[in-house]
Amino acid sequence: MSDKKAKLKNVGSWILQVLLGLEFLIAGQAKFTASEAWSANFEKWGYPDGFSQLIGGLELIGAILLFIPRLTSHAALLLSVVMLSAAITHFANGENGVVPVIIMCFLLLLWYLRKNRAIPLKR
Repeated sequence: MSDKKAKLKNVGSWILQVLLGLEFLIAGQAKFTASEAWSANFEKWGYPDGFSQLIGGLELIGAILLFIPRLTSHAALLLSVVMLSAAITHFANGENGVVPVIIMCFLLLLWYLRKNRAIPLKR
Protein backbone atom coordinates (compact mmCIF):
# COMPACT_ATOMS: atom_id res chain seq x y z
CA MET A 1 0.00 0.00 0.00
CA SER A 2 1.36 3.42 -0.89
CA ASP A 3 2.20 5.93 1.79
CA LYS A 4 -0.62 8.21 0.68
CA LYS A 5 -3.20 5.39 0.78
CA ALA A 6 -1.98 4.22 4.19
CA LYS A 7 -2.22 7.74 5.59
CA LEU A 8 -5.70 8.21 4.12
CA LYS A 9 -6.80 4.84 5.60
CA ASN A 10 -5.42 5.85 9.00
CA VAL A 11 -7.08 9.29 8.98
CA GLY A 12 -10.38 7.80 7.80
CA SER A 13 -10.22 5.15 10.51
CA TRP A 14 -9.63 7.76 13.20
CA ILE A 15 -12.53 9.89 11.96
CA LEU A 16 -14.78 6.83 12.03
CA GLN A 17 -13.50 5.85 15.50
CA VAL A 18 -14.19 9.30 16.93
CA LEU A 19 -17.65 9.63 15.38
CA LEU A 20 -18.72 6.14 16.46
CA GLY A 21 -17.16 6.62 19.90
CA LEU A 22 -19.11 9.84 20.42
CA GLU A 23 -22.30 8.18 19.18
CA PHE A 24 -21.98 5.37 21.69
CA LEU A 25 -20.95 7.67 24.54
CA ILE A 26 -24.13 9.66 23.95
CA ALA A 27 -26.34 6.59 23.46
CA GLY A 28 -24.94 4.77 26.48
CA GLN A 29 -25.16 7.82 28.73
CA ALA A 30 -28.78 8.40 27.63
CA LYS A 31 -29.75 4.98 28.94
CA PHE A 32 -28.70 6.15 32.40
CA THR A 33 -29.90 9.77 32.43
CA ALA A 34 -33.17 9.18 30.59
CA SER A 35 -33.52 5.73 32.08
CA GLU A 36 -37.29 5.90 32.62
CA ALA A 37 -37.93 6.44 28.93
CA TRP A 38 -35.44 3.75 27.93
CA SER A 39 -36.76 1.35 30.58
CA ALA A 40 -40.27 1.82 29.19
CA ASN A 41 -39.03 1.03 25.67
CA PHE A 42 -37.14 -2.06 26.80
CA GLU A 43 -40.19 -3.22 28.78
CA LYS A 44 -42.38 -2.71 25.70
CA TRP A 45 -39.92 -4.85 23.72
CA GLY A 46 -40.16 -7.62 26.32
CA TYR A 47 -36.81 -7.20 28.09
CA PRO A 48 -36.43 -7.45 31.90
CA ASP A 49 -35.92 -4.54 34.30
CA GLY A 50 -32.42 -3.14 34.21
CA PHE A 51 -31.67 -4.44 30.72
CA SER A 52 -31.47 -0.89 29.35
CA GLN A 53 -28.71 -0.12 31.87
CA LEU A 54 -26.84 -3.26 30.83
CA ILE A 55 -26.99 -2.19 27.18
CA GLY A 56 -26.03 1.37 28.15
CA GLY A 57 -23.05 0.01 30.07
CA LEU A 58 -21.94 -2.09 27.09
CA GLU A 59 -22.27 0.96 24.85
CA LEU A 60 -20.19 3.10 27.21
CA ILE A 61 -17.50 0.45 27.60
CA GLY A 62 -17.45 -0.11 23.84
CA ALA A 63 -17.20 3.63 23.21
CA ILE A 64 -14.19 3.96 25.50
CA LEU A 65 -12.51 0.92 23.95
CA LEU A 66 -12.99 2.39 20.47
CA PHE A 67 -10.50 5.12 21.45
CA ILE A 68 -7.79 2.59 22.37
CA PRO A 69 -6.17 1.63 19.05
CA ARG A 70 -5.16 -1.93 20.05
CA LEU A 71 -8.73 -2.62 21.24
CA THR A 72 -10.67 -0.76 18.55
CA SER A 73 -11.45 -3.81 16.42
CA HIS A 74 -12.64 -5.81 19.44
CA ALA A 75 -14.87 -2.91 20.53
CA ALA A 76 -16.25 -2.59 17.02
CA LEU A 77 -17.27 -6.27 17.05
CA LEU A 78 -18.86 -5.94 20.51
CA LEU A 79 -20.85 -2.91 19.43
CA SER A 80 -21.78 -4.61 16.14
CA VAL A 81 -23.48 -7.37 18.13
CA VAL A 82 -25.32 -4.74 20.18
CA MET A 83 -26.47 -3.01 16.97
CA LEU A 84 -27.51 -6.30 15.34
CA SER A 85 -29.58 -7.05 18.44
CA ALA A 86 -31.10 -3.56 18.33
CA ALA A 87 -32.03 -3.98 14.66
CA ILE A 88 -33.62 -7.37 15.29
CA THR A 89 -35.54 -5.94 18.25
CA HIS A 90 -36.87 -3.02 16.21
CA PHE A 91 -37.81 -5.15 13.18
CA ALA A 92 -39.46 -7.80 15.39
CA ASN A 93 -41.61 -5.09 16.96
CA GLY A 94 -42.68 -3.54 13.66
CA GLU A 95 -40.35 -0.56 14.06
CA ASN A 96 -37.72 0.90 11.76
CA GLY A 97 -34.40 -0.83 12.44
CA VAL A 98 -32.46 0.70 9.56
CA VAL A 99 -30.37 3.08 11.69
CA PRO A 100 -28.89 0.29 13.84
CA VAL A 101 -28.08 -1.64 10.64
CA ILE A 102 -26.26 1.39 9.18
CA ILE A 103 -24.31 1.92 12.40
CA MET A 104 -23.44 -1.79 12.43
CA CYS A 105 -22.09 -1.49 8.89
CA PHE A 106 -19.87 1.42 9.94
CA LEU A 107 -18.66 -0.61 12.92
CA LEU A 108 -17.83 -3.56 10.68
CA LEU A 109 -15.96 -1.25 8.33
CA LEU A 110 -13.99 0.07 11.29
CA TRP A 111 -13.27 -3.51 12.40
CA TYR A 112 -11.97 -4.30 8.92
CA LEU A 113 -9.76 -1.20 8.83
CA ARG A 114 -8.32 -1.81 12.32
CA LYS A 115 -8.21 -5.62 12.63
CA ASN A 116 -4.47 -5.83 11.91
CA ARG A 117 -3.66 -3.55 14.86
CA ALA A 118 -5.63 -5.55 17.41
CA ILE A 119 -4.26 -7.32 20.45
CA PRO A 120 -4.71 -11.05 19.72
CA LEU A 121 -7.22 -12.74 22.01
CA LYS A 122 -5.87 -15.70 23.99
CA ARG A 123 -7.38 -19.11 23.41
